[in-house]
Amino acid sequence: MKKLFKIILALFAVLIVGIVAFGAIIVLDIAAYTSTDSETLTPSGASVGKALVVYDLGLSGTAKNVASKISSELQSHGYTVTFAGIKSSAAANTSDYDIIVVGGPIYAGTPTSSVKDFLSNLNTAQGVKIGVFGSGSGAQEQSDIDQITNAIAGLPNGSSLANAIVVKIGSGEDVNTRSADFVAQLLS
Repeated sequence: MKKLFKIILALFAVLIVGIVAFGAIIVLDIAAYTSTDSETLTPSGASVGKALVVYDLGLSGTAKNVASKISSELQSHGYTVTFAGIKSSAAANTSDYDIIVVGGPIYAGTPTSSVKDFLSNLNTAQGVKIGVFGSGSGAQEQSDIDQITNAIAGLPNGSSLANAIVVKIGSGEDVNTRSADFVAQLLS
């Protein structure tokens, strides 16, 4: 009986440690530190402008997939696109872009800390179009948009993010169609 109790206690301790470790990964946004890649996508014809698409990889990589679709859509509209992980050197330089898109996963109804930090430090020229996306399970709900918008709301007065296009793209949705709609909103 004592041995069974010790085994159950050990399993319970391992379970608690696992839950705490998983929570720490989400809260501390450790996955963002693996988002260091960047690449430049050029349009097939003459470039109509420059776009920066920045993503936080997240745990599943879904946000990178969404960012990739958004990048391809902007490229198809004639933009030269810098597709960059949120911790890359390319993401650190936000000057000289006509469009800046940033996004990542939504955990527990809120964007990751790396996305919030990126937005709070974003300093753009007048007229730059800003898009913010979140990815997660389920279709877009107003509460998701409100959380992303609240992350933007705490930014300095006069921030160009006041007119940002905000969207959540769920993992079960048609990412191609939702990305195309998002880009259409950005370009309108």
